[in-house]
Amino acid sequence: MTRAWLKAKLLRWGRELLIFGLLFAGILYWQRRNLLPEGAPAPTVTFRTLEGQPVTLASLKGKRVLLHFWATWCSVCGMEHGALNAVHAGLEPDEALISILDAGDTSIEALQAHLKEKGINYPVWLADRAALAAFQIKQYPTNYFLSPEGRLVNRDVGMSSRLTMAWRLGRAGDE
Repeated sequence: MTRAWLKAKLLRWGRELLIFGLLFAGILYWQRRNLLPEGAPAPTVTFRTLEGQPVTLASLKGKRVLLHFWATWCSVCGMEHGALNAVHAGLEPDEALISILDAGDTSIEALQAHLKEKGINYPVWLADRAALAAFQIKQYPTNYFLSPEGRLVNRDVGMSSRLTMAWRLGRAGDE
């Protein structure tokens, strides 16, 4: 191996890495372009539990929160159930994971059967069209990370790993 050959190879790798990085950043921007901005307060909306009880994010004040928006028909969402169960099992006392389900016209009985079949151990709240619109949900899965004060400190669209979700949730209080 000559020095010139090694230098050319390193330059080529550097260019390819730069192109990959720019593409990755562009895709992230494109996916997040319609989401609520970081730093904004979370919308004040009412969700429902599977038992039909109204719940709001105010009940989570003082906690770092991962809001995970999903739908039963979303195949990518289905691949995240294990990761979300793991994140939920490792929560600190000042952390919360709430999954927000776009149930559409699905019956509560069918939803409960789906949750049991998939082994979902984390809390599931139901969202109506107004709640989904308030959070600008257009794709699934979508994650919002909230500070203890209820501000949006991070967001993403698409599949996330257990480690990424746990890390972002842990940093949600570092405003």
